[in-house]
Amino acid sequence: MNDTAETQNVPSQPDVVVIGGGLAGLTAAAVVAKAGRSVVVHEKLSVLGGDARSVDKDGFIFNQGPHALYKGGRAEQVLADLGVTVKGGQPPIKGGLVFDGKVEIAPAGAPTLLRTKALDLKGKVEIGKNLALLPRLKADKYNDVTVADWIGDLVSGERPAEMLRSLVRLATYANQPDQLSADVAITQLQSALGPGVLYLDGGWQSLVDQLATTAGVHVVAGEAIAELPDAPAVIIAAGGASTAARLLDKTFDVGPPAGASCLDLGLSRRPEMDFIIGGDEPFYFSNHSSVAALAPTGQFQAGAIQYLAEGDEPDADAIMNFARKAGVRDADVMVSRRLHKMTTVSAIPTASRGGLASRPKVTDTGHDNVFLAGDWVGPEGHLADAAVASADAAAKAALAVLEQRVSV
Repeated sequence: MNDTAETQNVPSQPDVVVIGGGLAGLTAAAVVAKAGRSVVVHEKLSVLGGDARSVDKDGFIFNQGPHALYKGGRAEQVLADLGVTVKGGQPPIKGGLVFDGKVEIAPAGAPTLLRTKALDLKGKVEIGKNLALLPRLKADKYNDVTVADWIGDLVSGERPAEMLRSLVRLATYANQPDQLSADVAITQLQSALGPGVLYLDGGWQSLVDQLATTAGVHVVAGEAIAELPDAPAVIIAAGGASTAARLLDKTFDVGPPAGASCLDLGLSRRPEMDFIIGGDEPFYFSNHSSVAALAPTGQFQAGAIQYLAEGDEPDADAIMNFARKAGVRDADVMVSRRLHKMTTVSAIPTASRGGLASRPKVTDTGHDNVFLAGDWVGPEGHLADAAVASADAAAKAALAVLEQRVSV
């Protein structure tokens, strides 16, 4: 278990029980505790953090796959309200775009768009026009349109379409353009290409540790919850829709999960390029330590990822070969770790279901005092922003129930 979590004097009858010690569960617990209510977090694993935990391998800090905090997003806002300090750096937009196995300049603005050989003149015009229009789009108007159809309406050539799909993969961590709703893609691209993202010093464990040590947050780890607890209020923030369905004995109509295969690298030498993305293949590489404290002095932490479509199998050799395109040499690798198959999104918002607005509400449990939180819950945000936004909403709903009990 995370030894910074408060485990002494755990209340036997807390006001709120939170199931799950990941980002959503710990955020919900911190909101409840800040309001002066007693709260206990139950985590089935012996460590806290879920997909937000980090590990230290010989001084290299590895997250559970590449993680980025969207600046100005709901997660950053709620964490700031809770007094959580977020430290890190914004990655450079300069990088490479790979087509046909060759690294070209990634268009990151008018000058690089003009210089890149990845697109012909018509493609450059189409991409330039659509990136300029992107900030003005109303994302909710595209909640029933797939990413594939949206991109198909924007550009006429396959190469520009591939480039836009690569940007969507990068921003959403999903490789399901025929299912993913375009409102998610638009929202994420507007944030990524606007305010941008942060790589965090010390990894995402820095957030986990601060949330877990919030005064009044108590943790019981290493014990799975088999049935719905008897408590004044309960927040289910673990295991996605399947765990909630089991505890509540009901089903949730949600989209399929998104997944990826990741190779974490601890390097003795800085890569020749800090960032490259696959245009015609679903790969990505980034030197996270270029802007964040994630490696020993003079060394570097990087990650290469393969975004998996439904039915795809990870290709470990291809992932490493993609890292080599960024200038990583085999002799540079001091430490490595593979995450063969990991879930990046518990359930993607699909166009057929109505996009972000179709996700279950925090109150969709069939119980007046039981609430949901996670990246598959609520109409707001994607990835960590969805997890934190729903956690904040679930905690406030739980607090409202407690207030009603007092006033009765």
